[in-house]
Formats: sequence, C-alpha cells, structure tokens
Amino acid sequence: MDYDTDDGRADEPATIERDGRTITFHSRSRAAVTGTFEDGDVAYANTGFYDDGRFGDTILEDGVAFGDDVDAPFSGTVVFEIGDEPGVAVESDRVVVTVSDYGSDGTVITSLTTRRADYRMGAPTHEHPRASEWLEAIDPDDSSR
Repeated sequence: MDYDTDDGRADEPATIERDGRTITFHSRSRAAVTGTFEDGDVAYANTGFYDDGRFGDTILEDGVAFGDDVDAPFSGTVVFEIGDEPGVAVESDRVVVTVSDYGSDGTVITSLTTRRADYRMGAPTHEHPRASEWLEAIDPDDSSR
C-alpha cells in the first residue's frame, strides 16, 4: 500500500493521547493504538472507501476483542494495515489486524473504536484528522484533482 500522498510528499503521522493510550494515524492505510487492554476492551478500525465510483464505509468490521480474540490483559500495540488478506496476527507485544481493501478505487482508515461504550453504540472513538482529505484524494469523481 502506498504511504505517500498523491503529490509525492510523505504523510505526516497524527498522534492522539487519550484514556492512557497513544493513537497514531500513520497514513490513510495504517494506524496503531498502544496501551494496556483488559478483558472486554476492544480495538477496531472503521473505513471509508470508493468502489467503482460509489462511496461505502465499514463500522467495526476489522479488529479484536480482548479476552475473546486476544488474551487479556494485553500491553502493547495494535496495528491496523490495509492489505490483501484480512486477518489477525498476535505476537507477544503486538497485534496486527489486516484490514480488507474494500474499494476498487481505494480505502482509508477513517477512525478507530477503542472504548467499550463506543463499541456498543457502533461509534468511533478516535477520528483520523485527515480522513476527509484522504477520502477526497481517492474519490474518482473529484474534479479538483
């Protein structure tokens, strides 16, 4: 997956410190959350995508529930990366969640859901601060490019 912007400059990571965790949006296709996760905690990526020119999104499709999918407690980093084969790989201090590339025109990780209350409501916890910009960049109907 391409980690550069369309004009060739490298994407600047955006970091958020909240609830004792560090959330970093590295690019449109990679994000991570670092911290300690207890039984019942969650970490899910939400996406926006364009498929054959039509917009779609996912909410709570790709991620893990600690205590169910990953042993709890867990201290380390959960990495979300857009890739070809969706799945979860668990290492000692890292969990890698491969997020499907849902759109033929591109997919953007738009937010992460890491609070149980947000998960129950299907809501994002941490919005990617450049999500709109990235979605605009992959919009096949955007005439401004």
